[in-house]
Amino acid sequence: MPPAESPPAAPSIPPPEGWTLLEAAAALFPVAWTEAQFPDDDNAARDLPGMQPQPSPWTRVPADAVHPVAAAVFGGLPPPPELKALVSECRAHEAETAQRIAAALTRRAERRAALPGMLAARLARGDVVARGVDSRAPLTTVEIPPAAWGAARIGLGWEGPSTLPGGRPHSGLRVQPPPAGSVRLPGNVTLLGVRVFAVASARDTKAAGPAEPEVEPLAGEPSQDPDIYRTGVAGRPTSRQLVEREHGRRLVAGEAHGSVAQEARQLAAWLTVHHPEAPAMTAGTIENTIRAAHRRATKYPTQ
Repeated sequence: MPPAESPPAAPSIPPPEGWTLLEAAAALFPVAWTEAQFPDDDNAARDLPGMQPQPSPWTRVPADAVHPVAAAVFGGLPPPPELKALVSECRAHEAETAQRIAAALTRRAERRAALPGMLAARLARGDVVARGVDSRAPLTTVEIPPAAWGAARIGLGWEGPSTLPGGRPHSGLRVQPPPAGSVRLPGNVTLLGVRVFAVASARDTKAAGPAEPEVEPLAGEPSQDPDIYRTGVAGRPTSRQLVEREHGRRLVAGEAHGSVAQEARQLAAWLTVHHPEAPAMTAGTIENTIRAAHRRATKYPTQ
């Protein structure tokens, strides 16, 4: 198959107003993005560069013989005796075109499956930053830390629902994908209208916004000082209590992953997003912390 025309070069740095997630995918991965947009309509697909072999034998079909030749090529009818050779060429042309379209559709499926992960890996590098609006608090803008992208789910508009394994055989939870242009973080937090900024632009945008008033903690509620996280064994700072509390909530709500390893990875990302001042916990440490409780809950579910 002849190589497809190269898409126009896109800037690799977001403009001051930022990119949407779809614009970020198109700008950072132009070839993959173009292949992911391959049309479903057969006629539109045939009109794309490289889909039909050139030169086309159809250009040599006499005007008064188009209908019988088409009937022979597409309907399997006997070709006119004087046009047998031309009909054979047209059949070969259509077969090659169909193979190229099928190959492009396969590439489209592969690109669509890979692009969210490619984009997440690129955003995890930290040289650009993404911010979105918390769907549970529409006036709250959340900046997604690089470490959270490993457990984030990006919506680009073509993803289908997925099934999370349950604690019992043949059980699972059907989960709808996040809306296009949004990101779902651990803890079932969905950020809408996510935009990607250059790091400096994101800082400038954040600095230009209205100052957030300081909120006094309620009586009996600990302040958000980093020292509150120093609750570990032998005086070492740890976030174990935070993780155990969130894990328990997810178990009761039916949001916990059936795999303890996957649940640990999601909790590690959750801790980074929701408690950035807390000492980090690796997924391996979290897995050791929650393993017993997770196995008990999935073996003897409460629902």
